[in-house]
Amino acid sequence: MAKEKKKAKKSSGTKKSVKKTKADKGSKYPKEPLFLDRNESQTGPVPEVYKFLKNVDMQLLSWYSRDFMQGIKSRLSKRIADDFGFDEKHVLLSYGSEDLLKQIIHCYVNPGDKILIPREAWWYYKKVASERGGTNVEYPMKKGTMDGIPYYLYDVDTMIQIYNDTKPKVVVIASPNNPTGNRIDSKDLKKFLDATKDTITMIDEAYWGFGSTENEYVKPYIDEYPNLIICRTFSKFFALAGFRIGFAFAGKNLDVLINFTTRYLGYNRVSEKLGEIALDNIKWYLKIGKQYEKDKEMMYRTFLNLKGFVPFKSYANFMLVDIPVDIRMGLKKYLDDRNLRIKFLDEDAFRTEARISLGTKEENKLLMDTIVKYCREINWK
Repeated sequence: MAKEKKKAKKSSGTKKSVKKTKADKGSKYPKEPLFLDRNESQTGPVPEVYKFLKNVDMQLLSWYSRDFMQGIKSRLSKRIADDFGFDEKHVLLSYGSEDLLKQIIHCYVNPGDKILIPREAWWYYKKVASERGGTNVEYPMKKGTMDGIPYYLYDVDTMIQIYNDTKPKVVVIASPNNPTGNRIDSKDLKKFLDATKDTITMIDEAYWGFGSTENEYVKPYIDEYPNLIICRTFSKFFALAGFRIGFAFAGKNLDVLINFTTRYLGYNRVSEKLGEIALDNIKWYLKIGKQYEKDKEMMYRTFLNLKGFVPFKSYANFMLVDIPVDIRMGLKKYLDDRNLRIKFLDEDAFRTEARISLGTKEENKLLMDTIVKYCREINWK
């Protein structure tokens, strides 16, 4: 496998070049780049968000929050706490879930400490420990199938073994995981949390909502595991990435983190209100999520009918696909020339894969039609 990965990195793609045809120069391709590479929403938030923003008043922009006068940190954290049955103390707000990860590491990791992270994961997990002089220990995932489609799986027994051998200060689990799109099975998660009960464990649920909207486990887990923190964001499912709103549920042993995240002058008042609006309109977002599921099914079928392409089942707003080495760079150029941008990965764990962020129904179809068209033009069979 290692030799194949090295060869993949050196490959420059198919020798046969494909130029734009007259049809390509028509209106079906965007005039500006269509970015399907950063897991952002192309549909946007619920319409009520735009209505609110048109009427933002001077107080929201110029005055600090007065929520402390009601004995609470924030009306948004109080709303979330009430929805889940928590004391507000255990609900944290942040500048996106990325900020939560950084705060956890900066609170608890000292020089020489280890953090346990997935090998096949977001690159930032591998960087953040170094900000505090910590080091990474990685646990691998394994490949299998789910519903007849290739799928990454958490290997919990191996994770527990590595945990016992290395004794990390912090553990990170992403569910769903970026860029593989898989989530951890509930029984496997319980087994792992039982084994790591004395260690600070972060479950990154930034992509909650796309494959599942379950919430029933949150309070029981936080109550049972005092060193557990479950992180979420309004960036993905709720399409508010530009406002950077994250939140988390923290166990009773995490007072240092709870105090560290509390803000004396309050939080972004516009963002707080947008978070409330999003929570009030979850049914609207669920309709978008259903369309994503239909589009992913279409994409699975299409890729499985193309020689050498391997799509992986995803519970997020993106899909990982392994692309044949011989045409990978040629396909990238073909898409770039038509203003279609997807994420061609070039990392230790991913040398031949690309991650596709879902767009609208029309954008997803255009992308897939273009990939099929390229394969036909180069006679890829």
